[in-house]
Amino acid sequence: MKIKRFILLAFSGCCLALSGAACSGLEGDNSDFDFGDMTSDAPDNPYDGQGYDRLPNSVRLATYNTHRCEGWTQNSGTDRANYNNTAKVISLMDPDVIALQELDKNTTWHQTDQLQELADRTGMRPYYCKTISYRGGDYGIGILCKTAPKNTYAGDLPGTEARKFFLAEFDGYIFIATHFCHQSDENRQRSFEIITEYIAANYAAYTKPIYLAGDLNTSKLPAAALESWKIISTSANTFVNTSSPSRIDYVLVYTGNSPSYEVLRTAVPSYEEINVMTVSDHLPVLVDLKK
Repeated sequence: MKIKRFILLAFSGCCLALSGAACSGLEGDNSDFDFGDMTSDAPDNPYDGQGYDRLPNSVRLATYNTHRCEGWTQNSGTDRANYNNTAKVISLMDPDVIALQELDKNTTWHQTDQLQELADRTGMRPYYCKTISYRGGDYGIGILCKTAPKNTYAGDLPGTEARKFFLAEFDGYIFIATHFCHQSDENRQRSFEIITEYIAANYAAYTKPIYLAGDLNTSKLPAAALESWKIISTSANTFVNTSSPSRIDYVLVYTGNSPSYEVLRTAVPSYEEINVMTVSDHLPVLVDLKK
């Protein structure tokens, strides 16, 4: 077993070295495709046997940094992504709505609409939010959902690389997808303030829950933010393929309108059907809520 693992790691190391050379100069948050320490003690398949089937009478929210749908090993050819793998993880999670980060749209690096590729494979509805112009196309975040939102809104957030929050209103709740700045605590704190101010200005009379989901690029949320927001997702690490694993992907609920909600389950899921450790440099996060 040890010999087999050594051979696998040696081969993957060669692949990563080649892919790293090909990706040099690539801009965008977490887009250097550095998967860090892949020789960690994490199991090859971290399935824990619990299963993550949908609970009766529940709503499932999720977030997933897709890393441009490029996993540990990349496809050859003009498009380096593996949409089948990313879509399989999403389909196994079976969310009602999921926030996705790091998506290319018709760039020279990925010559397709990545969110649409995932929508085609999952049967979910795609809503894209451009954050920057990039390599002849767009780069940004998105939402996949089972039912169409009543409306959507994209707002600006600070960052050395431009950021956005993307709001979608559904019958029973509001869902906000985002991806905060990775370089500045001040920018992340201000991002919370901007989103909170927008909610106060536009949804002050709303009593239904307002959720925020995404890669917040910090393992410690600002204390001021937690005066208006509560973490409802798992405390498990979500950015794991690194020498310093951490939790930076979250689902939160806005507490300013005293919403009624009940968390039934939250997890970083793993599956027998696919090794989620190799699909992205982040792990997906799900939260089940009572409908």
